[in-house]
Amino acid sequence: MLALPADPLLLIAPGKRGRSSNKYALELDGRPCGWLTDLSGATAGGELGSPTGRYEELALRCWPAMPRAFFQWVLRSFAPQPEASDGLLVLADDSDRELSRLRWLGGVVTEFATTAVDVSASEAAKLSLKFSPRLSQRGEQLGPQLAPAVVETRRPLPVAMPKLEIDGLEELCCHIKRIEGLVVRQKVRRVPGEHAVLLEREAQGIYTSPLVLTLPEPKGQGFRRWLEACEAGKSNGRTATLVLGSPAVGFTVALHGVRPVRIDDLAASDSNDPRRRDLRVELRTRDIAFALAPGK
Repeated sequence: MLALPADPLLLIAPGKRGRSSNKYALELDGRPCGWLTDLSGATAGGELGSPTGRYEELALRCWPAMPRAFFQWVLRSFAPQPEASDGLLVLADDSDRELSRLRWLGGVVTEFATTAVDVSASEAAKLSLKFSPRLSQRGEQLGPQLAPAVVETRRPLPVAMPKLEIDGLEELCCHIKRIEGLVVRQKVRRVPGEHAVLLEREAQGIYTSPLVLTLPEPKGQGFRRWLEACEAGKSNGRTATLVLGSPAVGFTVALHGVRPVRIDDLAASDSNDPRRRDLRVELRTRDIAFALAPGK
């Protein structure tokens, strides 16, 4: 089996989001699923779950405005009974000619992460995935021009600022200046079934990093009162929803049992007045789920 070289350099997208910032055409289960900016990873022999072998883990990065089928892969991977997808990545040059390809079988997403986002620079936001395939194969050749239908989707779509809402604090959420990166991670193993290999999430479940927000101090008093209520045992947590990417797709991260655990005062980064302060609010969550807007 051909494999990716160990620890390849990450291809960093340029600051201006032109069509050449997307390098990899993605296909999942035989269907085109948009373009990615970066691919990295390390490989080793064996299959995921093998007692003697190790397995490869690959990392992808992309702009948030990916098509619906891309986010459906995330939903399937993090479902109570995780499901994998077969995939193909085609590396293309600026003339839309194929340079190499990576094909995999049984890829399950093990980590979903967002980058930190400032309201003033939301166009720089990206998403990253880590996934583990059961098998993979890579080939390098100067291939034909990509199909017109694939090329048409190469230019990145506009990205909207992630929309965060917390029950009872909707008005305060409108003043959020920065959302730190969020990481959602799981460990999945493959077990032989009667007719096929099955996927199982390991006992510790899904890990979610703290959700960290920055907002002006005058707009943060509701978070201070919430923290005081939690410390006094008068709050069982709230629900927060984070909507990413295209509104038409409506990919939503739903955080349940959210509670503030720490609030820090910061100097306002966008002001020369030392008296102006921001609040850094750290929230922890009990459970997490993913969803998509209704549609085909």
